[in-house]
Amino acid sequence: MKFSQMMLILALVNISYGSIYDSNGLASDGIISDGEYGTNVQVSEDSILTFTGGGGDQVRLSDYSHLEVISTKTPLSGYYEGGGGIYNIVPSDNSTVTFSGGVANYIYVQKDAAAIINGGQVNLIRSIQKPTVGETITIECCEGWSWLYDNEGEINGITGQWYKYGNDEFSIKFLNDTIVYSFPDTWTHVKVVTPEPATIVLLTLGGVIMKRRCI
Repeated sequence: MKFSQMMLILALVNISYGSIYDSNGLASDGIISDGEYGTNVQVSEDSILTFTGGGGDQVRLSDYSHLEVISTKTPLSGYYEGGGGIYNIVPSDNSTVTFSGGVANYIYVQKDAAAIINGGQVNLIRSIQKPTVGETITIECCEGWSWLYDNEGEINGITGQWYKYGNDEFSIKFLNDTIVYSFPDTWTHVKVVTPEPATIVLLTLGGVIMKRRCI
């Protein structure tokens, strides 16, 4: 095979798969916006995918990639094209997720991946990670948050109030894989970050400083 032919094949492979790929081809520009729906989205290498609206059935991240969810179509309306929200988010390797708005059904954190959640609605979080990775799931909320417990007194979720993007209340359930995979409970990987008492976030917009309080 000639060198030019080999380079052409490699180029075609890169175009077909790239570092952001989905069945509809909508995510290749790095943004899912209003009216768009990503189907089986794969984000790899050090690429960044941002949701500013729209939705998706599954977003899988690998390598050092990042998912930024600012907003989605709401409400969450199912695992099918045209639905609202993101049904599954699966960060693995050293990838990261920042979830600040919109709605997601399930965030499934694996290996050395990490997630920051500070707004919006997330129904479920599961961690399959070794105890040595530490606190990989950060939840930024107001003081007064509390764990949720199952009938046996085990921690199976968290509830509270966001402070960074509005003061909406949230409730997130945790799923564990302690029996099949023998990994620690999901809550052991959760770090809760709260603002200082009374005030807290100063937002500057057009020279105007707005104080946002936890109420």
